[in-house]
Amino acid sequence: MFYDTLVQIYSSPDSTSYIKSLYADFQPYSKSILFVDGFQIDISNRIFCDPDTSINIDCYVVVENALYKIMDLIKWDEYFEVHLYKLKRQVQQ
Repeated sequence: MFYDTLVQIYSSPDSTSYIKSLYADFQPYSKSILFVDGFQIDISNRIFCDPDTSINIDCYVVVENALYKIMDLIKWDEYFEVHLYKLKRQVQQ
């Protein structure tokens, strides 16, 4: 893994809720989450990064000027795998 992409972490989708920045491995990824009522979310990307207490499923991230919602967080022994949904409405920076 190459931690070569700047990732900005936010607590909400607006630019005033900035928490911190870190470097991660940003990759394309394809996965769908289907909810009971038939609603479907398509995961388009994921990041791999060092474990960090600032990252949780309530957060948003900005990667390459695009806003994503964290949909899933898998904690491995030495890193996090974070699944991202690209939001239609983007943050103003």
